[in-house]
This record gives sequence, C-alpha cells and structure tokens, in this order.
Amino acid sequence: MRGADPAIVLVPGVGMFSFGRDKQTARVAGEFYVNAIHVMRGAEAISSYKPIPESEKFRIEYWVLEEEKLRRQPAPKPLATRVALVTGGGSGIGAATARRLAAEGACVVVVDRDLGAATRVASGIGTMDHAIASGADVTSEEAVASAVRDAVLGFGGVDLVVNNAGLSISKSLLDTTVDDWDLQHDVMARGSFLVARETAKVMIAQNMGGDIVYISSKNSVFAGPNNIAYGAAKADQAHQVRLLAAELGGYGIRVNGVNPDGVVRGSGIFASGWGAERAAVYGVEEEKLGEYYASRTLLKREVLPEHVANAVFVLAGPELSHTTGLQVPVDAGVAAAFLR
Repeated sequence: MRGADPAIVLVPGVGMFSFGRDKQTARVAGEFYVNAIHVMRGAEAISSYKPIPESEKFRIEYWVLEEEKLRRQPAPKPLATRVALVTGGGSGIGAATARRLAAEGACVVVVDRDLGAATRVASGIGTMDHAIASGADVTSEEAVASAVRDAVLGFGGVDLVVNNAGLSISKSLLDTTVDDWDLQHDVMARGSFLVARETAKVMIAQNMGGDIVYISSKNSVFAGPNNIAYGAAKADQAHQVRLLAAELGGYGIRVNGVNPDGVVRGSGIFASGWGAERAAVYGVEEEKLGEYYASRTLLKREVLPEHVANAVFVLAGPELSHTTGLQVPVDAGVAAAFLR
C-alpha cells in the first residue's frame, strides 16, 4: 500500500524473491511471507483460509502508531539498495573503502586473494546482511567470475565496483625482469579489465546503470624513477577509465578513477616491501616515508586510506550523477601529476 514496488515476487517453477533497501529488509519480508504461507497451510488443514478485508489491511497499515514509527525512522542512507564489490578489500585503501561504502548504506562484497583478510574486514563491517567476503585472485577469469557470482547470490546483483587490487615492485628499467612486468600488468591492467568485464555483464543485464571506480595512481601521469612496470600498469588502468566511460555510458554505467599519492599507513602494498624500496630510492628512512611524501605536496598533508575512500564515495554517490570519465587526484597536491 505504501508503494508500487513489490516486496515479494513469486515465479512459478522457480521460487520466491524478496526485495528491500538492504538484505536485512528483504530477508525479513521473506520471513513474514513464509510465515503467512504457514498460516494459510494451517488454516486449510482445518477448514479454509480467508484473508481480512482490504479496509482492515489499510487500517493496520496506516495505524497511528505505525505512522509515528515511520516518521521517526532515519532517512535512507545515500547508498541504500546498492551492492558494492571491492577488490583488494582485505587491507589499506580497499578495506577503508569497503567500510565507508557500508557506512553509507551499501551491501559490500569484500574481495581479496587473502580470504582470511577479506573475512576479517567483512566481519568488522557487520553481519552477512551487510557484508560478505570472497577469496579471489583477480588475474584469474574463473576466480573473478566466482566473486561476481558471490555478490549476485549474496545480495541480488552488483551496482558499484571498486577496482583496487594491486601490488608494487620498485625497480629500474635495467633491473626490471619480464616476470616483474607481467606480474604488475596481470594484477592491475588485466585484473581490472576482468573485474570490469564480468561486473559490466551483470549491470547491463540489470538495466539499472551502475558505477565502476578504478583506484589508479598519481603515477599514471607522473614520471618517477625506478617505477617503469608499476607506472605503466597504472597508466593502463587510467586509460581503461576513459575507454569504458565511452563504451558503457549508453547503459547508464559511469566509470571514474581516483589517483592517490603514496598511501603508506595501513597499506598492504607498502608493508610488503614497496615502502622499503621507495624509501631507498628517495634516500629516507622507511618509517619517515609518509612524511616525505607529504613534504613534497602543495598541502603538506599525508594521504591516508580513508581519504581515498572518501573520493570513491563521492564519485559513486548521488551528487555526481552526471560525471563519468573523471580522474580525481587524492594526493595533497602534486603539481607534476596535474591532469592536462
């Protein structure tokens, strides 16, 4: 009575589907309907089932106390009803982004090659009504397809994708091996392509638009030393943003990117050796690397995972509904990385 959208849809020969602004609401609607079926079955076992009149249903639905309860409910969060899939979600930028999107109302699928790390992040967000974990190596077509299936089966679809999975190897041109090059491009260029392709299939089938956000890097436009494989892979990601924005716009799918500077604190990449390698390149102590990055920016501020997560939310939120193909710098101001 309160809206045209059904909470329950019955498909003969298939089953029952329940809908709501989040998984919990949909689950409760389904539980109520199953209980109603039990009541009907019980009534039919004794004599026959006869529902109450429409006028009585209306009186219950619009009971004064029910109206008061509805008035006191908080306004829906901006990402309510949306299902977000975040790769590399087990640490750093990915974990912060998963938490921020969930805080704004999204149901979140935390994807990471380390299933234990993904599970810890998802558990910290809330119950399985709010977040689930999926273990996947983004270089594998089968693993990516499986993670997308987890999202569809867990929450009913995919509307918001964050291509964040990555790693870093800091070497000069002469020291970079073919294996180094392939690994960087397999995870970031190939991995982002696979995730975008599989999730775009779902978004197109849903016919409700969607958002794909790439976590690229200021290194996609900034040329620094001893960074050939990483910088080239990030440039590939940045151009994927432009290419897919042009291709998917007709389906209402927006594709945007975020270009962070070095996010040291809380970063799985920096903790795995990249921090020591970059510190050696710049001649600073590893524990001072975040301060060093901040010192060379216009704002003299260190970039944290939460700052990148803020940008993802803004790009995927309702305020930039007419923006696609944009690369947002989150680098505290690196003039050499200004887009031209």
